[in-house]
Amino acid sequence: PPPYNNRTHFPPSEDSSSFNRSTHRPRGRGGYGYGPPRHFPRPEQQQPPRNFNYNHDPPHRNNRPPVEPRIEPENGVVANFEAYESIPVEATGENVPPPVNVFAETELHEDLKNNIERCKYVKPTPVQRYAIPIAVVGRDLMACAQTGSGKTAAFCFPIISGIMKDRLGSGLSAMPHGGGSDVAYPTALILSPTRELSCQIHAEANKFAYQTGVKIAVAYGGAPIGQQLRVLERGVDILVATPGRLVDMIERERVSLKKIKYLALDEADRMLDMGFEHQIRNIVQQMNMPAPGARQTLLFSATFPDN
Repeated sequence: PPPYNNRTHFPPSEDSSSFNRSTHRPRGRGGYGYGPPRHFPRPEQQQPPRNFNYNHDPPHRNNRPPVEPRIEPENGVVANFEAYESIPVEATGENVPPPVNVFAETELHEDLKNNIERCKYVKPTPVQRYAIPIAVVGRDLMACAQTGSGKTAAFCFPIISGIMKDRLGSGLSAMPHGGGSDVAYPTALILSPTRELSCQIHAEANKFAYQTGVKIAVAYGGAPIGQQLRVLERGVDILVATPGRLVDMIERERVSLKKIKYLALDEADRMLDMGFEHQIRNIVQQMNMPAPGARQTLLFSATFPDN
């Protein structure tokens, strides 16, 4: 048999007839064990006919007409903005603030409105029309809207604007809580069930907070915690996190929830279905987070079962 080296070879086994062969078989190119060389046929290259003009005679296989490129929707969701006006919205509660038709009508901070305009956000989606005015005035909110309907912006806009207004009203500098300290004191906490969703929210929020002085950090499991802690040491206003990694950081005394003013749960029912209820209750009730009334709570999800 060939000598064993650092490449992946399986040693002969008395229990396996597939590797314990009586005759030596040549190794194929690129193979990791035994077997004949593997040859893959190359596709034939069709040569264009003589006097072929690529500018006027584009090649079409089987003389089929050209097909327009298809733009695949992100996450498999297609948003039909023209149909937004026909989507029914039900808003319940006491003295519900009226919806807005354009972002200019909202009471968001002017710098945030400028970033919204930079991002080419012209007309709010149905969930944004209703949720932003409710959240801006400090009301608690449960919002249910389908995937791809703009829920991330619906809770990020009021949170970013609220932090900017609080900082302006108190005369504080742009330095967020916990800057240069071993313990981070975020003002807002956004919980999400998965690493992918947390990173998506973090990227969106960073885009909206461009040049506002609002610092946003993300924390999730499945990655080294050291780098995430170093980011938190530089200060954080909004922390986007999965429940498990957040509990780990709090238990390490690297994150404190004492100054939380905004709590948002994205895909809230999904977190409960995934078994995060105990961790979420622990975060909200047992880890020094301000009580309801002292903080604002926003729950967003694509589905909300009655229970």
